[in-house]
Amino acid sequence: MNDYGNKEVLSKNIKKWMEIKGVDRLAVADATGISYTTISDWINGKNYPYIDKIEVLANFFGCTKADLIED
Repeated sequence: MNDYGNKEVLSKNIKKWMEIKGVDRLAVADATGISYTTISDWINGKNYPYIDKIEVLANFFGCTKADLIED
């Protein structure tokens, strides 16, 4: 099964990586240039980012894109 596009999985993984790195939404927004509202929408499962934004998040967290989009 391809989990690409699964908002719930992405949400859970962003929260996990924020906890690992000890950062909040504002810190992620400031560091990545992605708006706070956009990050909140991803975390709340309202929207799903384009792959370029997933890459920005992965680079920030020091993980792979798969770490963010796969269960």
